[in-house]
Amino acid sequence: MKSFKNYLAESKKQYDFRIKIAGEMSPEQESLLKSSLDRFQVSGFKKTGKTPIQELPLDFPQVKNCEVNMYEVVLDYPTTQLELIEYISNNLKVNKQTVVVKRPGEPSEEYQMAVEPREGALLDDPDYKEAGNPQFEDYYGDRYNSGFVKELNDILKLQRKARGEIIPTQGAAKYNTDSTDKTGSVLKTAPDPRK
Repeated sequence: MKSFKNYLAESKKQYDFRIKIAGEMSPEQESLLKSSLDRFQVSGFKKTGKTPIQELPLDFPQVKNCEVNMYEVVLDYPTTQLELIEYISNNLKVNKQTVVVKRPGEPSEEYQMAVEPREGALLDDPDYKEAGNPQFEDYYGDRYNSGFVKELNDILKLQRKARGEIIPTQGAAKYNTDSTDKTGSVLKTAPDPRK
């Protein structure tokens, strides 16, 4: 059996961030940035690049005519993006509007990734090779609907069981519409008051 220390060592999680700072960064500021992040136990720090001076840099709507320095940081201590922005801007003594912290894989980061150019229009391919081989029965139809209803029933049974309710079993129906006996209306015709 594993000890608590082993479980704790196996559950070690790392937190990736992309830090972007608008404006010129001196080597002293970069070392100050790295040393100030030691509070969050830095396990990886790398400068990934610097953009040329741009009139309106991406991710910085309030800043004009400056370059953007980009860093990839891996932290062992959990933190949030807003906390990092506050912490970095205070330690570097820069405006918060010049610091952006993002997580890799965010939608706003994905559109900035380089994509290989495509030849021709998508609709020129009559076989639609980019679509792959989808199984349409997995997304709609009778088989999908019956599986979906079964899954909902299973979830309902689990919820009822968790609440301690009695789960009804399959048995004879209370109202059997297929039976021919006692199929008359429950309502009786009232006697005519004129008689």
